[in-house]
Formats: sequence, structure tokens, C-alpha cells
Amino acid sequence: MAPTKEAYMLPRTEQESKRLDAQHEYMRQMTYGHLIHPSIPAHQLNRVADVATGTGVWLLQLAEDPTLLKAVEGKRPEFVGFDISSEQFPPVETLPSNVALKVHDMSTPFPSEHHEKFDLVNVRLVSYAIKAVDLDKVVRNIIQILRPGGYLQWQETDASESWSQPETPTTTSCVNCVISEKIDRGLLPGIPGPLVKTILSYAVDIGAGQRNPISWSCDLMRLQHLETVSTFHHPSPAVEAGKKLAVMSAAIALLTARISRKKAELEGLSRSTSEAEKLSEEIESINNIMKAVESGNDANSSWDFNLTWIVARKAILLDTNKEWMSVKNPVCR
Repeated sequence: MAPTKEAYMLPRTEQESKRLDAQHEYMRQMTYGHLIHPSIPAHQLNRVADVATGTGVWLLQLAEDPTLLKAVEGKRPEFVGFDISSEQFPPVETLPSNVALKVHDMSTPFPSEHHEKFDLVNVRLVSYAIKAVDLDKVVRNIIQILRPGGYLQWQETDASESWSQPETPTTTSCVNCVISEKIDRGLLPGIPGPLVKTILSYAVDIGAGQRNPISWSCDLMRLQHLETVSTFHHPSPAVEAGKKLAVMSAAIALLTARISRKKAELEGLSRSTSEAEKLSEEIESINNIMKAVESGNDANSSWDFNLTWIVARKAILLDTNKEWMSVKNPVCR
């Protein structure tokens, strides 16, 4: 089957916005309360971007927490969120004066006024929005808005990173169904591996009399931190208690998306054709899977999933006579 034109799998409704905000709170618990990885010197960040910001919840919490970011050289930090749609943005009048939300498709280059302007770019959970053929473009565009020496923080999880213990027909069918929908839409069935390879695939030209102390090589991006955070045996009781609901709510939203697309396909067919009959049977099968997930009847089955947490830093070119140790190793407070 040819990939469907629309990549993003989820709706942009008020209910989905509430689910995304709840998901954000759960992920913050998973990452030990950190909005920014501890290896990133938050006190040095003056401009922060959040790509695929959705409801803007990550960016707004960061902007409203005075303990995380302080004024640099007397200037208030600036926060900019980008998303392909403004439908889930909060009302403009509710935003702090140093927060801006803008419409932009990350698969196209950002406007030049944003190039090399951000100390930190945050990206989360876009595996259900990036087509496989666009991954390189997206990563390039995001790196382009990072200033030299800036940090990229990226967190991902997807259906291929979730599992149940014990494995049941419902949980297996659910994961397989979501992965099939990703493939039908031209998305990667599993994004963490290809993402890391892509981030590390670019090079920078180092001129005569220059060096790149970030990696001491021609790498454009240096991997600072790569971690798998798992709900399995997580030390937080809240993570343990909420993991099944977190997986189930996402699964229901994703299965609903597959049903909606299949129904749209069915409407374009004659009901008497064999293809229409096959589609009807598939829709019924997906509905049965979703009902089983919603019922929570797999009482003896425990859902778990992994979150991949990536921190990378952009090259900075210095003259060979410049001090470099403090640039390469900034102090985190």
C-alpha cells in the first residue's frame, strides 16, 4: 500500500490536548522531574526553542520556573515554540511576554532570522509525525537554528518501544496494528536508531588556524548523552502506578486514528467489492482490539515502554590561539 499523504497520526482536539498535557507530566516523572537534562548548563541558556511544541506545555513550564533559567547578562530568557498547526496553542493573551508560539513545518527550513539563534532546541515525540523520507531534512533544519555550541535535546518513544508482561493477544495485536499504521503513513516503525545515526552523520568544515573543541574532529554534532529511560522497574512509584494508563491512552488515540483512516478509505469504495469487504473486516478487527484495550481486561498484563533521551552539542569553531577548555566543558549548576 502506498503511504498516505498525512503523516501525523493524532487529532488536534481539546481531548487530545488534555492527553498530551497529561503525557507531558508523566514523562517529566519518568525523567526524574527534569525538563532539561542535568548535563546541559541551564544557567547559560538565553534563547530556547521547542520544535513540535503542541500545546506548548514543556516550553511554558520551563519559562515559568525561576529555578531553572535565570537572566543572562541582565536579559530575560526568550522561549519560542514551533508547530505545524496552531490549533492546540493556548490563547496568545495567556502567554508570558517572553514566550512566542509560531506556526512552522519542521520538514522545511526555518526562516533565516532563527538560524543559529538558539542555545537549546528541544524536540519530543515526533515519531508519529515525521515521514521516513523527511528525517534527514528535519534534523538538518533543527540543527540549523542551533547556535554554535548549542544543545539539542531529543526524547522519543514509539510503539516498537512498548511491550507487556506477559505478552497477550491483545497487547501484541495493539502494537502490531500501530506499527502497521506508521508504515502505511510512511513513518519509521522505530525511530531511535535512525535518529541517532542521522544526528551524528553531519560534518563541519574546519578552516586553517581553527579547531572544534566540542568533538576535536569535523563532527557537526557531538553526542553528549544517550540514555534509555524505562518504566520497567522505574524507582518512582508514580511512574509504576501510571504506566498502564499512559500506554493505554496513547494506544487508544493511535488505534482511533487507524480506524478513521480506514473508514475514509471505505467511503471511497463500492460496498459490494471484495476490497470493501476486506476493509470492513479490518475495521471491525481494529475496533475489537481497541475495545479490549479500553476494557483493561488484561489484568495480569503489565505494560512498559522505553524512552530514548538524546543530548547532542553543535560544533563551535575557535581560533587555535583561543582558550577552549571552558567552552568544551561548561560548568552545570
